[in-house]
Amino acid sequence: MRSVEALVPLKLTLFGEHAVVYGEPAIAMAISEHMRVRVTESDKTTVSSSSLKIGNIKVDLSSMHIESEQAYRELSYIMETLNYFERKVPAQITIESTVDPSVGLGTSAAVIVGIVAAYSRFLGDSLSNMEIAKISRAIERKVQGIGSRMDTYTVSLGGILYFPKNSEGVERLDGNIGITGGYIRRTLSTAEILKRVKAIKDKNRQFEKIMKLIGEVVEDAREAILRHDVELLGQMMFINHGLLMSLGVTSPSLDEVVSSARTIGLQGCKMSGGGGGGSVICIKSPKAELLLESRGFRLVDSELNKNGVVIKEISN
Repeated sequence: MRSVEALVPLKLTLFGEHAVVYGEPAIAMAISEHMRVRVTESDKTTVSSSSLKIGNIKVDLSSMHIESEQAYRELSYIMETLNYFERKVPAQITIESTVDPSVGLGTSAAVIVGIVAAYSRFLGDSLSNMEIAKISRAIERKVQGIGSRMDTYTVSLGGILYFPKNSEGVERLDGNIGITGGYIRRTLSTAEILKRVKAIKDKNRQFEKIMKLIGEVVEDAREAILRHDVELLGQMMFINHGLLMSLGVTSPSLDEVVSSARTIGLQGCKMSGGGGGGSVICIKSPKAELLLESRGFRLVDSELNKNGVVIKEISN
């Protein structure tokens, strides 16, 4: 029985989350946590996962309709991805992740990228990683309606990626940043937070100034990475977090961790990803690990993944 498997790295946003949606630059890195998507020959198409748990499901028994925003969102990504392919062959699709979903590590993007990569190869196509990134971005945008290409490109291509201002280009940065990362459960999805930020944009005339400042922080952080200037990089982390806090996308738990990081002398710390809970990154150190663990964060494997999505065929 023929199977195709895609191993997709997850990601950490280093700088520029939210501002990248409005044309400002951003930097993200692929990490060693991953999602595994396997497509196997079958007489019907099914999707299963034991690790992407979806809670709080309500079912209308009269119509057998699942009333859950999270379930609808996750299934929308899967269905839109499968619908992209004009030619369809029945297959069993299994999705397994080393982390919880919706914690700011790009799991939704990884689901799309993994299915695009594995199912296209299952159909006999050989897409490049860049082609996978572009297709996945189009699918993600169709489901979300708003957002950036950062997540789909980062998990497709791997490495530390810089996304320039008002550009569809992407630049691979040479370097290997030591990061301590961890996460807690979020109270809002990325799509919900993006809508909240858009509402702020529509009502607050200071919004564009904040976005521009975040963009300037990203440019300074890019230079710090290229020069291996850890001190400057850490300073930019604290500043970036403060600007995100002004947008209302952080949370009390994230703010407390970042404040404590500064108090105990860590070089840098900030929220990572959409916010509303989720992920935090710090300049790598044993004290950073102790801080995150003491606040109930689950540490993640933040080692750099340079390869992006990897596809292999399996003969059972």
